[in-house]
Amino acid sequence: MPVTETVTERLGVEKGYAAFAIPLAATTKMDGCASIYPALAAIFIANFYNIPLHAADYGLIVFVSVVGSAATAGLTGAIVMLTLTLSTLGLPLEGAGLLLAIDPILDMGRTAVNVAGQVLVATVVAKREGILDEPAFYGEAELVAA
Repeated sequence: MPVTETVTERLGVEKGYAAFAIPLAATTKMDGCASIYPALAAIFIANFYNIPLHAADYGLIVFVSVVGSAATAGLTGAIVMLTLTLSTLGLPLEGAGLLLAIDPILDMGRTAVNVAGQVLVATVVAKREGILDEPAFYGEAELVAA
């Protein structure tokens, strides 16, 4: 994976750990697709159809997003989580069709959130475990080489 090489070379995460952590995170950590996008999309669709959301509805959105994020990590695409969130709240499923037109653009943002989270977790854990090459992380390796 290109992200594994980048985390190792530019951020100083030990190669053996990065080779384990990044593919695992790519499979299981999909915050952009499985929690953030469906929550924001549900709020957008409720506003589009002039359906008021109450505090309990927002709590339900949070619950479905968190539990669904863990449960659907192996699935591709965010439409599954979006339809789950909409049906749980009783919002019209036709609203998902509104977002399909711009979904390729939204998908780039979801992917960026997922990758940034995967890299962040690997870097933080490497730092806490003492296997982070701090000169490489801070960019001091290039200064020493020059």
